[in-house]
Amino acid sequence: MSDLSFLNEIPDPTAGAAAPTPSARPPVAPRPTEPSPTRSAIGRRRAAALGVSLAWLATHLLVYGVRADFHQLPAEYVAAQVALPFAFGAASLLVAVAPGRLGLGLGIGVIASLALLGPLSFWLFAAALPRPYDAVSPNGFWLGSLVCLDITLAWAAAPLLLAALALRRAFPASAGWRSALVGAALGLLSGAAINLHCPNVDPAHLLAGHGVPVVVAALVGAFVVARWARA
Repeated sequence: MSDLSFLNEIPDPTAGAAAPTPSARPPVAPRPTEPSPTRSAIGRRRAAALGVSLAWLATHLLVYGVRADFHQLPAEYVAAQVALPFAFGAASLLVAVAPGRLGLGLGIGVIASLALLGPLSFWLFAAALPRPYDAVSPNGFWLGSLVCLDITLAWAAAPLLLAALALRRAFPASAGWRSALVGAALGLLSGAAINLHCPNVDPAHLLAGHGVPVVVAALVGAFVVARWARA
């Protein structure tokens, strides 16, 4: 059979069927964005965090007590160990949250310098100031240092958590250094508080038990708080 023209008379079963169309993907809902808080809400949140942090430190000082050897301490010793860390910490906190002219914070040079100088100055004063009197810790060096280290870290922990919540998405630029400065500031405030409580005047104890938590707080600020504060 050479004539196959009769095949043209067989109807095509697919004739008239619509061409398959690719399945349409369901529309993707836009990712909800967190609304930016108002300036007044930010101010209230930061003021509340600062107030609770100060109350936290004051309450612990009332519970643990203030050192009873002030009559044996020179005025410059008290100024370097207590007043200066409090002042430096408060100033550093103000610099860290300052918006600057464009809302991007102050210059990175100022912020980084303060973040490094705060803990460094605390260590230098602890190491360089001579003992105001000779005294031996009843708990020994390691136990006494570990107790003060634990206390100071606990005193800094709650303010650091509150700072992370209060400064959420607050730093559009230099978030790492600004958060490190916040951590250093809170570490200095906690370090000044432990100096106000602990009567141990051994420089090695001051470095290990009081100074290490200041550095730890700055590092927590740089690597943990910054994750929350970065805008």
